[in-house]
Amino acid sequence: MDWDFYFYVGNTLLGWDLEMFWNVTPAHWLKQYIMHLKANNPDALNPEKKIHFLDDTPFLRRM
Repeated sequence: MDWDFYFYVGNTLLGWDLEMFWNVTPAHWLKQYIMHLKANNPDALNPEKKIHFLDDTPFLRRM
């Protein structure tokens, strides 16, 4: 179940099928996810930061 979140983002948010999901690198997945967040939810990430990590995203933000 470790891949559920990653596949959910790839499948539902990015529109990838299973073959596309397994053929991309983790860095490409993260770049596409950040681009999706910037386009659809610009307030989700701090715009002053130049480097974003998965922990910065709304789904994994720690309280």
